[in-house]
Amino acid sequence: MIVLYSTLIILVCLLVLVNAYHAWFLVDARRRGKLPPKGRATMFDVRHLLMEGEKELAIQVYGEIFQTTPIKAKKDVEELERSLKV
Repeated sequence: MIVLYSTLIILVCLLVLVNAYHAWFLVDARRRGKLPPKGRATMFDVRHLLMEGEKELAIQVYGEIFQTTPIKAKKDVEELERSLKV
């Protein structure tokens, strides 16, 4: 039983760390000027991020614009990326 509780505590701590890193990553990107202020993003920003090779940030911005799930945002951004390469 102790092993189960220990494993659960470790998993929760890892989840908290991953979420904290994700939040820091976005705040740092906004501070460096890679991301527009929250609520002011456009599809131009998504395209610009893709052209710079910042696919992960482009997915975040796309999800923010259209209020979609990360999975759908990733699928749509990958489709946009394919259309940009043509």
